[in-house]
Amino acid sequence: MKTLVSRRQAVALIAAGLGLHDAARAAGRPIDESDFVRIGGIEQWIAIQGAGIANPALLYLHGGPAEAQSPFLREFVPWSHDFTIVNWDQRGSGKSYGKNGPSTPGMSPPDVALDRLAQDTRDVAEYVRQRLSKKTIILVGQSWGAVLGLHVVKRWPEFFCAFVGTGFVVSSVSVLEDRERWARAQATAAGDKATLKALDETAALPRDDVKRTLASRSYIMSPSDREYLKIQGTFVGSPPYPTQGEVADWIAGSNFTGPKLWPLTSSFDARKLGLNIPLPIFVIQGRDDHVVSFEAARAYMKEVRAPRKAFIPIAGGHYACFTNAAEFVGALRRYVRPFAS
Repeated sequence: MKTLVSRRQAVALIAAGLGLHDAARAAGRPIDESDFVRIGGIEQWIAIQGAGIANPALLYLHGGPAEAQSPFLREFVPWSHDFTIVNWDQRGSGKSYGKNGPSTPGMSPPDVALDRLAQDTRDVAEYVRQRLSKKTIILVGQSWGAVLGLHVVKRWPEFFCAFVGTGFVVSSVSVLEDRERWARAQATAAGDKATLKALDETAALPRDDVKRTLASRSYIMSPSDREYLKIQGTFVGSPPYPTQGEVADWIAGSNFTGPKLWPLTSSFDARKLGLNIPLPIFVIQGRDDHVVSFEAARAYMKEVRAPRKAFIPIAGGHYACFTNAAEFVGALRRYVRPFAS
């Protein structure tokens, strides 16, 4: 683990007579550290990585729920040249789940879990601000992470200079409607009678019924999404899966957290939180994202009222922030970084 040099320490170097040039070099030192930090009363895993602490700090909220990114930090290397990237395995996810197990507190009922995760996010943001001597940081949420992030910036906007959503979820209704419409069109073109039959048989079921959700699942992943999921598949391996270690914790965290948050994810509607966003908001969405609704995200951003806003389409699907990192980071650099000066 490398030693983190803060801005305060850089100032101290100047005071010690090392001069402005040496202090600037210290501020540009790479950061690569990870550890368990006490957040919300329990030990939770946080990693901080980047080319230099002078860069803006970016806290990434992973999707899922419980799709922890601790095994996949290399996916953030293209981001880390321009930003100091903070990854956190959320309560009940990945290494944080491994540390606390099924006795992890605050994960039920769903509204308590959401409030607890939102407060955890605030506390992680405060930890990062102190650790890196930043007044504000950038918050980026992917999929479920965008749902969580939207709740957080509505409650504690003073911690953040901008909010970025990707794989952005507007509502469970728009997600399901887009999936079913897309799957029906693709199944019709492919002559896939089994999928068409499943869609017909589940059409009258409630929107939160798992059978209806699964009926359209065959066609929601874009080609680039499937390539990304191979990375997860390689990490997990083939069954039988291990019962101890990082892989076991990653799988168990998903099985533990997903059902607890399902009532939230299956009823979410961003508009019910209000359309006034108190800080700059940007949605960078893959054009081929059919896990959630691209068009609903575009329409939502037209309605939102914020100091600054932009909807930025890029090539890719639900995981475009990783599969098309060049375009994603380019959008961050152009639209978001100016607010982090």
